[in-house]
Amino acid sequence: MVERTTIETCVRHLVATDILYRPISSLSGKADRRKDKITKEIADLLKNDYEVGERIFARIEKKDEEKARTLREGIDAFKKEYPTQGDVLEGIIAKKRLKNNKYLVFGISEGYQLGREDYIRVMKDLGLNDEAACAMYPHLKEVSDQLGKAKEQAERSILL
Repeated sequence: MVERTTIETCVRHLVATDILYRPISSLSGKADRRKDKITKEIADLLKNDYEVGERIFARIEKKDEEKARTLREGIDAFKKEYPTQGDVLEGIIAKKRLKNNKYLVFGISEGYQLGREDYIRVMKDLGLNDEAACAMYPHLKEVSDQLGKAKEQAERSILL
């Protein structure tokens, strides 16, 4: 076996990580865009009083949340021209404002679960062919289960 220096080992790990990162990142981007599209579709169905049923739940919730106002570059430029007023402006922007957000709250009802075909369909939507999706499914599901964060019955929410 070839002796490797610490830096060689680190560089090799970084190259492998970078190579694996690219397709994972690409799939992540596709999944994010797909989530946005499906979220809008569900929100439209709920707005039109579509019947949800007992196996899943979905609702739209409104929440008031505080959000800080920030326009750092604009403030800095304004302060250069108008130092006194710039300080006043900075104080105004620093104040919190109440923002009303809408969320889609959704999930699988207790006692029900997703099937293998649900996961395979999503993977195919992300661009994998049947063979790759079927081969990767058990491994991705196992990693997800090991991470322990993606329980099917958990209540989820997405900002609309």
